[in-house]
Amino acid sequence: MKLLKLADLVLQLLITVTCVVSGIIKDDIQILLYFYIILGGWQLASFLTHYFTGASWDNRVERKQYGHTILWVAVVGVICYLLLLADLPLIVFYLMAMLIVSPVMACW
Repeated sequence: MKLLKLADLVLQLLITVTCVVSGIIKDDIQILLYFYIILGGWQLASFLTHYFTGASWDNRVERKQYGHTILWVAVVGVICYLLLLADLPLIVFYLMAMLIVSPVMACW
């Protein structure tokens, strides 16, 4: 399990360095948006991998709270999307809130 956690850390650092360096070299701010999406997706995949493998977490209570938060964010997102299909565009407020919430969750 320690190998999995070390590999996860190294890959997240590699993704971060690669995207930041390529953004600087190419002088393209859009690469940072890709970085944001790729790293967030990787962190979600990492969380799910640790959750389903039953890895021993040091902070089990906090990890469960984080998992519940991810679940509720996803549920609210799906509800907002379904309301969008019904011509009620509340998803705009959801996406604006996610601009604030997602960096906080990334630091959590």
